[in-house]
Amino acid sequence: MTNTNFNPIAMYLRLFIGFIFILSTSLVVGQVTIENQHYFDSFFKNEKGKNLLLLGENHSSSVASTIYPELIKSLYENKGLRTLFIEFGPAEAYFYNKYLESGDEKYLAYTIYGGFYTSWKEAWKEIYAFNSTKEVPLKVVGVDFDRTRTFGYSLYNILKPHKEKGLPKSIDSLLSVIKDQSFFKTYTIGHPSEEGKAFVKSTKELLKKQKTELFGLLKKEDGEVLSQLMLNRAEGYGGTREEDIKQNIVQYLNSSEERNFLMLVGRDHLYYKPLYDDNPRMAKLLKEETSLNLISGVILHEDSGQWGDNYEEEIILNEVQNKTPWKDFYSILKDQMNSDFTIIELTNQLEALSIYMDYILVAKNQPAIKI
Repeated sequence: MTNTNFNPIAMYLRLFIGFIFILSTSLVVGQVTIENQHYFDSFFKNEKGKNLLLLGENHSSSVASTIYPELIKSLYENKGLRTLFIEFGPAEAYFYNKYLESGDEKYLAYTIYGGFYTSWKEAWKEIYAFNSTKEVPLKVVGVDFDRTRTFGYSLYNILKPHKEKGLPKSIDSLLSVIKDQSFFKTYTIGHPSEEGKAFVKSTKELLKKQKTELFGLLKKEDGEVLSQLMLNRAEGYGGTREEDIKQNIVQYLNSSEERNFLMLVGRDHLYYKPLYDDNPRMAKLLKEETSLNLISGVILHEDSGQWGDNYEEEIILNEVQNKTPWKDFYSILKDQMNSDFTIIELTNQLEALSIYMDYILVAKNQPAIKI
């Protein structure tokens, strides 16, 4: 019997809608949703002064490398974010910027994250793909100490193309030292030795003496990197490192026309009130800057992995449930942990925790980072 109510247009419309639904669902796979991200968006609405969002990570968890690209893309599109501060020096930032400019993965090999962690290499490839579609590119700015070997190799990359134009003899000699295999064997990308610190210090003094001639040869962007290398206050772990990073950040903020900034950094730097000692951290020092709007928070892990000693064993963390001071508020926090990634403001019933920071980002069911 023929169905007189059959409508071919309606049938094709339903098929088309079904196809679009399936397609849109597949596009969501692999993307990251951060619940309550409007908290970050609202912060960047501040129109007076500079806005700096601080996010603290655990270096041996995959969480930061998972959410970092999505966070950057969202804040770029919606809030005009263009500048990324990193917990490395200007030399490391130089190689990230070269990668973002060219897509050549050899530059990632000079970085610790991109060169050592598979998860971070994949993250930076995603950031590059996004950045390559934008008229105004992202810029990476290093505000921590330089690793000696990276410091040397960044200088070599910047200065060597100008060798034929006639570099000062002292700079020629410097490039020969850096090119020699003994430089690689002597210096490290890890904790700077006293010998490494001495090399960086003497090289900065040499660059300052020759800066007028060098700046006459260099492109503007390379000249800016050279200035950042010379002016970098941070020298290594401990000592005045927190104050040095703060001063590097403030110095850059004062010279920049941008308004909004993001910094991913190790969690210990971001406590207004430290948990284990009384030494002031970078976040507290920055909070004292009256011209700066700042929010600080850290990633906490629930049922999520990190690597143990020597990256040999994966450990499952339940930091909200087991760690001071969060465990005392676990029942309240648990009710708000509704997705794999949730931003929780430390207000109302959680206001007592605001002496430590402004928010936490709880990550659930995440693996250790891929090496």
